[in-house]
Amino acid sequence: MGSVKQLEVAKRKREEKLKREHKLIKGVDHKLCNKHHIYFPNESPWIPATLEYFYYHEKNTTDYLHPNCKKCGVIKADIWKKDNPEKYKEIMIKVEAKPSRKRDNRGRATKQRLAGKQKIWQRNNPEKLKQYTLNHRQHDITESEWRSCLKVFNNTCAYCGLPYEQHIVQRNGKYIVMNLHKDHVDHEGYNDLRNAIPSCRSCNDKKWAFPMEEWYREQEYFTEDRLNFINWWVNEGYKEYIENKLPYRILKEKNKDNNKFHWNLWTIDEKRNMVKVIATRSNRKEIINELKKGIIKTPEIVII
Repeated sequence: MGSVKQLEVAKRKREEKLKREHKLIKGVDHKLCNKHHIYFPNESPWIPATLEYFYYHEKNTTDYLHPNCKKCGVIKADIWKKDNPEKYKEIMIKVEAKPSRKRDNRGRATKQRLAGKQKIWQRNNPEKLKQYTLNHRQHDITESEWRSCLKVFNNTCAYCGLPYEQHIVQRNGKYIVMNLHKDHVDHEGYNDLRNAIPSCRSCNDKKWAFPMEEWYREQEYFTEDRLNFINWWVNEGYKEYIENKLPYRILKEKNKDNNKFHWNLWTIDEKRNMVKVIATRSNRKEIINELKKGIIKTPEIVII
């Protein structure tokens, strides 16, 4: 009985804390920042309760967000650095001594972009750029497959646990709830359900092309349970929901000369990447009929 009463007391305290620190403003959940009235007295202390404005805080089981917003956190950190220069110096020596894949890889990419090398490569390799865009932006996942995946992950980010309702971003001065992204667990892996998990925009941007497990273990919101669940999904869990796919893809493409469209038949490889166009028709039904009659041969298509 004692444990039941303790759970009830804990639940009541959690509900009271949520009422005290959260409120809806124009339909968007906002959190009260503890330091905003000190550092920004002329601004409202109510900030959208998302990871874009608050750091993840695992010990705060009420909403898993830090009590101070990121703006106030930066100011508080600057004050601490000025008051503790020696401690800060010791920490930075340890940080610089540890290699950072993100700093090295993204730093190099940024330098190449600023030097104009990226645009030169894009102009000289239009077909490779087109192929890269097709293979990295289009997941071969049906709507029903994706809904099943979201349901399995309880409509939360597989990495940080952010619920869909809290995935709020600012667009054109308005706050909107953004859908969770389809993230490739293995950047070079399959394009279908076996390699896709839901991810919030923040985690999706941070992960980039890094090896999933190695990157995830470095994040402050890492948990062994979520990592095990991701590994279970990509190895076993997806099998119950993945659907049989056609051994080709037909995509609509705009004509260069006018506003009309045509249809391209693409061959695909074992990872569901599109390899090359082997037929072009003005109507999708024409391609399908010619495939059925054997007029179009597809020897490079790999059936999974």
